[in-house]
Amino acid sequence: MKKKKKIIISNRLPIQIERKKEKLIIKPSAGGLATGLNSAFETDAILWVGWPGIVPKDEEEQEKIIELLKPMNLLPVFLSKDEIRNFYEGYSNEVLWPICHYQPSYIHFDPEYWSTYVAVNKKFCEAALSIDQLSDFIWVQDYQLMLLPQLLRSENQELNVGYFHHIPFPSEELFMNIPQRKELVEGLLGADLIGFHTFADSQNFLNACKKILHVSSGHNQLKYKDRHIFIESFPMGIDFQKFVEVSTEPKVQAVATQFRSHFPDQKIIISVDRLDYSKGILERLRAYLTFLQKYPEWHAKVVLYMLIVPSRDKVSQYKKLKDEINRTVSEINSIYGNLSWTPVLYFYKSLPFEELVALYVASDICMITSTRDGMNLVSKEYIASKTLSKGVLILSEFAGASKELVDGLIINPFNRMETADSIYMALTMAPEEIQERADSNMQIIKKFNVQHWVQLFTNRLAETKAIQRDEWARRISDKVFNSISERYSKSSNRLFFLDYDGTLVKFQNHAQKATPTTLLYNLLDNIISDPLNTLVIISGRSQESLSSWFDGRSYYLVAEHGIWSNFPNFSWSYKKGLALHWMPEVKKLMEKLADQTPGAFVEVKPYSLAWHYRKVELGLGELKATELKEVLNPMLNEYGLQLLDGNAVIEVKNTEVNKGKAALEIAGHIKPDFMLAIGDDITDEDLFRYLPQSTISIKVGSNKSAAKYYLDEQEDVLQFLDQLIIK
Repeated sequence: MKKKKKIIISNRLPIQIERKKEKLIIKPSAGGLATGLNSAFETDAILWVGWPGIVPKDEEEQEKIIELLKPMNLLPVFLSKDEIRNFYEGYSNEVLWPICHYQPSYIHFDPEYWSTYVAVNKKFCEAALSIDQLSDFIWVQDYQLMLLPQLLRSENQELNVGYFHHIPFPSEELFMNIPQRKELVEGLLGADLIGFHTFADSQNFLNACKKILHVSSGHNQLKYKDRHIFIESFPMGIDFQKFVEVSTEPKVQAVATQFRSHFPDQKIIISVDRLDYSKGILERLRAYLTFLQKYPEWHAKVVLYMLIVPSRDKVSQYKKLKDEINRTVSEINSIYGNLSWTPVLYFYKSLPFEELVALYVASDICMITSTRDGMNLVSKEYIASKTLSKGVLILSEFAGASKELVDGLIINPFNRMETADSIYMALTMAPEEIQERADSNMQIIKKFNVQHWVQLFTNRLAETKAIQRDEWARRISDKVFNSISERYSKSSNRLFFLDYDGTLVKFQNHAQKATPTTLLYNLLDNIISDPLNTLVIISGRSQESLSSWFDGRSYYLVAEHGIWSNFPNFSWSYKKGLALHWMPEVKKLMEKLADQTPGAFVEVKPYSLAWHYRKVELGLGELKATELKEVLNPMLNEYGLQLLDGNAVIEVKNTEVNKGKAALEIAGHIKPDFMLAIGDDITDEDLFRYLPQSTISIKVGSNKSAAKYYLDEQEDVLQFLDQLIIK
């Protein structure tokens, strides 16, 4: 039996292909992801899908590339020049890249960009599905393939799909500017686990989903189309050991020593970036200029060594950026430089790996001024390379790495004076403090290396799938329904407890509009038309509401979570002896917060109070509800109250009363041999917990519950009941 493959799908395969004298030369370009995967799993267990970085001359060369890559477990997805231009250079980098890096003015929309983006994502999907081996998981990488998870899911619901977003995810206000925002978030929600570098990015994505799709979410998950999807942060690391080993090699140390010899009496500040407007290169130069103006005593004693790796410099925005960098460097050097000192040394090229590490080793300070960065691994590479000589890290607060490397000098790159002062602080820092800060950061990157990152994500992906399987086991499948139906048909004394809002009727923004329909009346009447059935509607609604809708019908009613009941003679009575002295104080607090929150209102019931926020702006309602709970919590023990955190409502009542106690009392009188309880929110958990183990308890929605089973939606409840009594 063949082993299951771990399928990685990324825009580019981890190789470079060159044509030399009609021969194809393949070189590995092992980045962090490839390194982490190869160290976490056996090489033959991984199958990588992606563009090979070359457009074949003809079909013969294409077949040749396929055959050359097959032994390397690489499956190429070939793209035409038009596809590369519209998919990669177009939609990926002229729409998604600027919006994710908070530069909306750089966006260029073109209808052809989007249609090609869709087509190429479909092409990647077809390639993945063409693999004839079973997959352990499919792990999709980055913003170029945001539609792919859902495309895969639509073809096979059983797939185990993860997605990782390597760049920042913007605030929902910015993301809303994308015309195809709905398609993009739906595309990602085809994954079981969605990863980001930082907690802030994961929350931005959750907020976008809530705003665009109107879904509810927990702190790290949401439910969409009958599936729980987990959204979490996994800060990516580097191959720590590799940098440690290379940085201590004698030949690398020799290169570093030689490099330092060119600056015998100067401190070296280095920066390493790809040419991009998100890297804050101009902000860095302006801050350095401010430093030279403010601290003239450091003239001729420091040098800023900038290495910029070429990238897309034929694109107008990047060409303009490169020209501006050249101009600013020239300006600084012309103002402050002389024959013996050049303040800024600027190189537009990439370096071989060993030389780059030697540059890290030789420098005193590493300066990162990104205006937005998913992670920025340069900061971690610098620290890992400084095992034999310590250095100071100046790190932008807008780089993901700043959330981990808190012992660097964290700066706001837009604040020139603050950044200039941080340069001075780094240059004058005591050796003991440099050592202490470096050691602390070293511990972080040593533990949270790229191997740890891969294991963390893939383990969590497996856990996520296990959680989903457990949920599906609780779902009322045909098999479960048949079992319930069989118990129903064999019983002779049946008792139904049914919640109202969210169970028998849909929630409405205006609570008074959630009235029973003719269809609902007919269903309830059909249930009680069988003399073996007893029906109880048990709700948080007021006695007046339930009475106006259901009085005169042959089923029992329990209102306000058990305070009012018309059991056993269809005559209303209330639970006596309940304390009410707490109500004025709680009502005052609720009304005060409702006055501050447009759309919120207080419902006053005879024995309880409810603060509703269904009509409040998304996010604000949850925030104000949390504030209300914090204010109310100290009063709960003092007055013997229970706080019910329901569906867009906070309700406060006496602890002596709940749905579970009320239901148990009725069940004690009826003594049924078949008992069914259905509810949708936190107030129904008492119902599920208090009733005997033999009760068939059903939660509406798959959230964690004491109920044995669940149905996905409110409409499913009516269908379930209808089928049950017909059978």
